[in-house]
Formats: sequence, structure tokens, C-alpha cells
Amino acid sequence: MSDLAKIKTIAKNRLDKLTSREKIYLGIILFLFLFQFVLREGYDIDLNTNPYYISIFSLIGLVIAWRRRSKSRIEIKDKSLRSIIFNDYNFSSYASLSILSLLYAILQGIFSGACLGFISFALGSLFRGGDVIASNVGYCLSCLFLIVITRVLIEGTSLIFRVAEDISKAVNK
Repeated sequence: MSDLAKIKTIAKNRLDKLTSREKIYLGIILFLFLFQFVLREGYDIDLNTNPYYISIFSLIGLVIAWRRRSKSRIEIKDKSLRSIIFNDYNFSSYASLSILSLLYAILQGIFSGACLGFISFALGSLFRGGDVIASNVGYCLSCLFLIVITRVLIEGTSLIFRVAEDISKAVNK
């Protein structure tokens, strides 16, 4: 059996083991990867990337982060921002923490989606040259760094609000 036949057999076996949901995700990823070859308009030579293509990934990342935040809030039975603003007349919950959570979900979604877009664009640019690949990998690493910095800054800010909330609860006892 040739090496190519072995690779085909391994790939077929691996695809057969995927669940239907994993196959859908794989199809979406493949579609988005191939979409960059159709979306030739918008390629910026100075940036070595396509901002339109990256924006698509950023929007997808934003939607995924929003859904994950919603699921997380339901699991921990957290009050919604709307509920805090319109129903909390005792000021027992802080809207600031909910707003910070929302802000982090938005920024995390945009940056993580863009990061995946840059990696996908870099992989699709194998024949364009090393400078395009290096630029997009650098952009991806910058997005990861921005996610970490955003998380640390929001955690620091939320720490202040949590301490204030604990002091407020202790005083109101």
C-alpha cells in the first residue's frame, strides 16, 4: 500500500468517527478557508492581509463569544444587565460587573475571531510568500496578546467593584 493510500485511509477513518456537529464545524471552517480565494477584492498590499476577510472571522468570533457568555450566565444564575438596571432598586448588584463581562465577551470574540482569520489567511497565502505569512502570524499573536491584556485590565477593574460590593454587603448587615 502506498503512502498516499495510507493517508487516505487514515483520513477516511478519522472523518467517519466525527459526530455530525463536528462535521458541520469542519465544513464551515473549510468554507471560510476557501472563501478567501473568492474574496480577492480588499487585499491590502501594505498590510499583507485582507481586512474584509478578517472582519468576517471577527463577527463570527463575536457571535460565538456572545453565546458562550449567555450560557455561562445561565449556568451560574447571574442576573442580566437588563434585570439589574430595571429591577434592582436596592443597589444590591452592580451593573458595572455585568457591563465589564459584556465588554470582555465583545473584545474576546473580536480578537479571537480575527486571530483565527489571520491564521487561516496565512495558511491560504502559502504561495504568496513568507512576508504575508509572517505578517499574518504576527497579527494573530498580537490579537492573542490583546486578549490577555484585556482580560487582566478587566479583572483588575472588576476586583475593585467586587471589593466595593463585599464592603457594601458587610455595611448593610
